[in-house]
Amino acid sequence: MTKFYMMNISKRSDDSEGEEMNQDKVFEKKSELKEFLINDGYIKESKDQYIKMHEETIYIATVEKIKVK
Repeated sequence: MTKFYMMNISKRSDDSEGEEMNQDKVFEKKSELKEFLINDGYIKESKDQYIKMHEETIYIATVEKIKVK
């Protein structure tokens, strides 16, 4: 069985309610995912969500573990 981690990053602005950008990234190892999040300045918000604030913009990273047989 193979597993990988898929991360979706949503960008929101304080001015608007809707999402402006969606970006997907795939990581083979959890350590690679955590390294990316730490280096990019994300803070853990809940089990599978990380958040980063930059000026008036909020980035929300949602992580999903996918297993393939």
